[in-house]
This record gives sequence, structure tokens and C-alpha cells, in this order.
Amino acid sequence: MSKDPSLSGCCWDKTERAREEVRHRSSARCQLDAAAHEDRPGNDAIAGSPPSAADGAGSLPRPLLALVALSLVWVGPIVACGSFQPRPTPSPQPVVATSTPLSPAAIQPPATAAPTQPPAPTATSLPSPTPTITIENPLNVGDQARIVADTGLNIREQPSTSAPVVVLLAQGKRVLVMEGPAASDGFIWWKVDDNQGNIGWIAGGDGREEWISPQVGEPRPVNRSPIVGDRVVVTLAGELSVRALPGVSSPLVARARTNQQFNVVAGPQSADNYFWYQIRSDDGRVEGWAADGRDGERWLTPLE
Repeated sequence: MSKDPSLSGCCWDKTERAREEVRHRSSARCQLDAAAHEDRPGNDAIAGSPPSAADGAGSLPRPLLALVALSLVWVGPIVACGSFQPRPTPSPQPVVATSTPLSPAAIQPPATAAPTQPPAPTATSLPSPTPTITIENPLNVGDQARIVADTGLNIREQPSTSAPVVVLLAQGKRVLVMEGPAASDGFIWWKVDDNQGNIGWIAGGDGREEWISPQVGEPRPVNRSPIVGDRVVVTLAGELSVRALPGVSSPLVARARTNQQFNVVAGPQSADNYFWYQIRSDDGRVEGWAADGRDGERWLTPLE
């Protein structure tokens, strides 16, 4: 017989000993019954006599004895160990973690950093406000204007006093306004064309003085060299010689008086340390070459 895994080692040993004991008693009883049967007389000797009460009580049938023995084999372990039912398997109990409360001494507040001193305020210098420049006589793009500054005005490449100078425009010079105004370096700037191929920016004033005016008025002499197409006036105190060709040795054609006006039709040409221009009167009676000036003195001055 195989060992029942539901029984412990102690119960199993007791069951085995009980079964051996039952088998041993059953075997001994069987041997006694066999010996008693052999000692009895034969059926013939006891024929006619009824069985005694002792015989009926002292002997059991063999099948009944086997059943009794088998019952003892199974009942013995039950009596010894209590039951063959499997024992319940203990369920594992969950382990509950317990936290140990910290003592007040163990809880330390976080260290507080020392307050940082704010930097001392630094005095910041504010830029000076730019003064507002008032334009008394504003110009219009596309209009003619006149230079009224006593010393003339520089045409510059950009509206700035640090920009390169293109040319110096004389007082009284007429210009064509092309663009503006633009504020820079404390001045109001205008982009102009001097009608002689020079284009750039000029300062119109500083808020106190006006250097360029939209009041063109009547044509007036301008201290500059003539160009072809100019209307010129004789500004020489006296008479200006008009010759047939450029040069002091050329034949004299006429003499022009002060404030007499002519139109420039050609020039300039250099001869005998002078610059010569071909001029013509309105009626065409006078036409020839005249020198425009010498040593900074203007003899023929353009009118603008």
C-alpha cells in the first residue's frame, strides 16, 4: 500500500503498526480455529446430536472474520490520527510595514539662507531730450527753393554732418527740392538738385535761422561759375571785353556794361589764365567770348 501524502509521519507509523497488529491477530485466530476443528470428532461420531451453544459462540464464519479484519485495518488509523481529511494549509499573512515616528529632535527644519543684500542702485544718466525744430517755411517736394545762408550750404551724400561733401552751394543758388524733411544731428535736411548735376542733402536750418527758403522771388546773381544755358549778368565794375575767340589777343567784338544780361551758349575754355564763355545778347547784336573773372572776383555771374 502506498503512503498517503495527506498523513504526517507520526500518523502513518501508527496506522502501519495497527494494521500489522490486526493481521497478526487474524492469523492467530485462524490457526486456533483450524486446530479446534481438527480435534473435533468426525461427523459420524456426532451425528444425531445438536450443536452446543459453546460451539456456536466460539466460532465465526471466515468471511465475517475477514470483514472484521478489514474494518480494523481502516478504523485503526482513523482512531489513532483522528481523520484522513487533508489539513488546511495556513494562508500567508501580509507583512504590514510600520513606520516608527521620528522624535521631535530628529526632525530638523531646513537651513534658511541668509538674505541677500540687494545691489545698491546705480545712477543712470538719461539722454537729453532732443529739441523740437520748428520749420517756419516748410518746403514742398518738387518746388524750387533758394539758398539764403550767408556763407552758402554744403550738399552732402547723406543727411548727416559727418557725411562727405558733394559741393558747396553759394548764397542765392536755386535748387529743386526732391525729398525731405529728415531730422538728424539737430538739423532739418532736404534732398535737392542744384540743376548742374549735383544731388545731395542740405541742412535747411537749426530752428533759429533759416538757410533755405521757398521764397524764390526774382532772379538774382549767384556766386558760381556759369554753365551753358545760364542767364548771366555783368558784375564787373566797368566794361567787360567781348572778343571773337578765347584769349586776350583775340579781336575785340564789343564791350559789355555793368548789369547787362546775356545768355551763355558755350564754354568754358581756358586761355591766358582765364576761363572764357561764349555769350549772346537777347537781340543777337552782341555775341563773342568773355572771361568770367580772376582772383576770386566774379565778372560774369549767373542769375537764378
